[in-house]
Amino acid sequence: MSKEQTDSKRAEKWAFALTVVSLIAGGTVVAGLVDRWSSSPSDDISVAASSSVTITSTPDEISAEDVPEFSYVTPSAVYPTTIPGCESVAAPEEDSFFSYILDGSDTYDDPRFPWFSSAKAAAMSEAVKQALPKDVELKFASPGNSLQFGPISAPSNTDGLPEGFSLEELASTTASGTLIRDGKIGALSLMLHSSSDPIPSCVAGSLVERRVLADQSVVDLQDTWSETNGVRTLNRSAMLYGVDGTRIQAYVNDTNNDGGPDAESSGAVPLTLDELVTLVEMPQLRITAPVPPGTAPLQIDCGGWTDESSGRELDRGIVEALGQALRSGWRAAPPEAPDLGSQLGDLVLAEYDDTTTCQDLVARSGSNESRLSISITSGQPLPTPPNKYDPSYDGHPLSMVTAEDGSVIERDESRGEKVHRSVVVTRPGGTRVTVSSSAEAPNVPMTFEQLEFLATTEGLEIR
Repeated sequence: MSKEQTDSKRAEKWAFALTVVSLIAGGTVVAGLVDRWSSSPSDDISVAASSSVTITSTPDEISAEDVPEFSYVTPSAVYPTTIPGCESVAAPEEDSFFSYILDGSDTYDDPRFPWFSSAKAAAMSEAVKQALPKDVELKFASPGNSLQFGPISAPSNTDGLPEGFSLEELASTTASGTLIRDGKIGALSLMLHSSSDPIPSCVAGSLVERRVLADQSVVDLQDTWSETNGVRTLNRSAMLYGVDGTRIQAYVNDTNNDGGPDAESSGAVPLTLDELVTLVEMPQLRITAPVPPGTAPLQIDCGGWTDESSGRELDRGIVEALGQALRSGWRAAPPEAPDLGSQLGDLVLAEYDDTTTCQDLVARSGSNESRLSISITSGQPLPTPPNKYDPSYDGHPLSMVTAEDGSVIERDESRGEKVHRSVVVTRPGGTRVTVSSSAEAPNVPMTFEQLEFLATTEGLEIR
């Protein structure tokens, strides 16, 4: 195989791949790519209705006949064929699979990839949101599900890299979100990395059009479908090969998530191919683009502390009102209270719970620093005092009192490498406010009084 063919195959793997990620012991991640065109083409390829993959797993605890099959079907490529923008079209190739190890140490500021930083991620995220068509709504969600680029994901070293791939190619940042257009829902994701590989040749079945931009960058477009266990998903993508080494893929489908087994299809993809091109060709997304001065910092994902998500789904108006209540209430804090910064009240939806809003902050008082976490949810029952004579009673919470308005206030503390202190206020209407502070010596956490002042702020109620 020639060097040009090898480089082309390497680039195709990034442009048209399905990423499979699973967790294994110790929090390590194994990521794999399924490449649909990576082995040698056959000499005689005929037109077929579809291609498919069927996978059957047989866990030990159930019989083989009860194990459901997993099927994934895509259209088969037509070959020979012509594709707009392509001087020639290569034959499609068969599926292959490889995997590599991620150690979970993703970061925004990895010195191995100086083109990327948290500020760069913030600038790119805002640019993508602003570039969406005016009649397309980005569904209110947690920062990580609101088209915010995440940290660089890359192998920790070059040992064991898949054949034909460099560390540079495997280091990527992604952003995803749910779009709504004309009442129809769809999922958009973008992946960005750098590469010095040449632009791949056109391959039958991998694109429907190739465009050359004014700066000679190339965009490959795809408009196709897939079926998972008989459920069809419509999807479109645009892959940019920038002359500066930028590689950006924008992928959109007609589901309420990434096309997994729980996806619900709306039947309408919310972005056109032209609109995808508009996204990937934005100069702000190029790896060589500078970060504009004054770029707002990234919003930080938080988890919340809800045992059961039984409250109401929160919208932007509710979250903003709760944030304003926090800001207003803290202005009346005692003089000895720590400085919580200007971002206090910038609440976001919890990462995996749209009934909870939360925020993580740093509290500063002189040279002392502590972590502060705030979580607000609804639909929670009033806690009952523990039986201190029960043999299973472990001494927590430290105290539980009922306020005049019927709210139950719990205080608790734990000590280890850090001191963790919390106040939980559950109101009669079901709103629960959890405020906690932690610090490692010689720093100390906020006092119970300061935490309770925050937790009992007027207006912190979800109705």
